Amino acid sequence: MKKLLFGCLGIVVLACILFAVGGFILYRAASPVLDSARSYLSNLSKINELDKDIANQSPYTAPASGELTEAQVQRFARVQDSVKNALGQRMTEIEEKYKRFKGNADNRQQPSLSDMVSALNDLANVLLQARHFQVTALNEEKFSRAEYSWVRDRVFQAAGKEVVNQVDLKKIEEQIRNNTGVNVDTSRAPSVPMAPVPEKNRELVKPYLDRMDSWIPLAFFGM
Repeated sequence: MKKLLFGCLGIVVLACILFAVGGFILYRAASPVLDSARSYLSNLSKINELDKDIANQSPYTAPASGELTEAQVQRFARVQDSVKNALGQRMTEIEEKYKRFKGNADNRQQPSLSDMVSALNDLANVLLQARHFQVTALNEEKFSRAEYSWVRDRVFQAAGKEVVNQVDLKKIEEQIRNNTGVNVDTSRAPSVPMAPVPEKNRELVKPYLDRMDSWIPLAFFGM
């Protein structure tokens, strides 16, 4: 009986040791992921806070016709070009991440959590810098966040460019905070309806069609 008791106790002790060792190994393995997630969330919080620095905080009432003005399209183009030029070589990092995210979504492939969080962390550093430049450009063009977002969506809509799958960084933030895993398919912003498109809008965006593709990576990430 004693041998049996000691045998059982030995198994329990061994199980506890193995559990503790396994837990430590898992913690060590997950630690870089957790560090990247914390760093990403910190940067994302800073990105969102920059919206407070936009001088024009007034609401925007879109015209019932859905028509853009020539001035709006010109101001929008200047914002895009300003951010791109200010980022310089770092713009390629956003372009590469855009291709990676979009490619995963198109192929229905989900990267591992560690790869995704690491990519997001790297991306957040660049987007933080991009948002600084964007806020400066928005203020120079007297854009409110609401008007700019509306104009951006209508410009790409009129150009027939696919920006309807843009990633919603706030949804990704929620997924990380709630520990539900990061899923590209469920991290999409609501699609912008592609019709009807006023003919006036099509005419207004024609002079900028050759530059649209270079603007899409910024728009994809909500810029």
